Amino acid sequence: MYEWDELSVPRFSAIYRYSLAIHPMFYCVHRWSRMLAGEGGDLSGGLETLKSALGYYERVVGFDVADSDAISPLAVQLAEAVSDVVVPSTWARDVYVRSGVRVPVHVVPHGVPSEWLSSPSPGVEVSGSSAFRSVIQFLGLLKEMGMKVLLFFLWHSPERKGWPEVLEFYKRLRGERDDVVLLVKSLGPLDVDPRVASKMGIVNVFGWLSEAEKMLLYDTADLTLLFTRGGGFELNGLESLARGTPVIAHRRGSWVDYMPDWLLVKEGRRVRVFEGNMVHVGYGYTVDVESALDLVHRILDSPGEWRCRVREYVMQRLAREFTWDAVGDRVSELLLA
Repeated sequence: MYEWDELSVPRFSAIYRYSLAIHPMFYCVHRWSRMLAGEGGDLSGGLETLKSALGYYERVVGFDVADSDAISPLAVQLAEAVSDVVVPSTWARDVYVRSGVRVPVHVVPHGVPSEWLSSPSPGVEVSGSSAFRSVIQFLGLLKEMGMKVLLFFLWHSPERKGWPEVLEFYKRLRGERDDVVLLVKSLGPLDVDPRVASKMGIVNVFGWLSEAEKMLLYDTADLTLLFTRGGGFELNGLESLARGTPVIAHRRGSWVDYMPDWLLVKEGRRVRVFEGNMVHVGYGYTVDVESALDLVHRILDSPGEWRCRVREYVMQRLAREFTWDAVGDRVSELLLA
């Protein structure tokens, strides 16, 4: 296996009939086509030149995702440069085929490390961050007092990740019960007035976390909110399940391959996922807040029972297919076929 500078690929002449893996497919193929077309040149001409250059390979496999329910005609055209496409979900494959992609589209999911399925919860001492340790210890004290922790990942793209729906849902939930706190994992400090966050019971963890810290975050939570309107796979949902923490999501998205039916709720409004995106031009769905509230109440009333149910589901349904070892085997089979 070799790694090259991406800009050298179109001009590289392979002596042997290698298989070539491209990730992310759309970005790379578009950039290469523009580069080969030259300034002011026609993209289609550059794409044809690229296809000729890639024809020297035994197989060219492009890896990408579907963040909405349609990809653009341009994206369909770009996909013609490869012999096979790999996407991480059945939802994405259906989007590609429905949008007009003609090359074979394979589903290879993302995964979790095998140890996530069975390792005991790491202690707070695994973290080198005093701020992170303080948050976990604070949440531990709250849980001893009977509070329930809801976890939401807001790494980027607040609207796409469903932050407006989370706020609406959480405000209503706080009006119906007083034993909940919202833990938000974000890239930087949450853009909420600290006094408002404190009054609403919102706790913020931000920055990059180690695998052990992330594991501890899921273990601390009683429930993970996956309210995203669109996305390629939404790994945090799978990670949460792997740690035995229930996840709530709606039933129209790339996550349904790994989610149990009994944790899916109704979708709400059909909304545009991106504005002005070159590839992902379709729609996604908000979560139906009323439906989510009904299920959350049932989970929070008996969190231990739901954790047991999730662990049983993970071992029966996810353990063989959704680990990185299994994913690696499937990618190897595909590239060597």
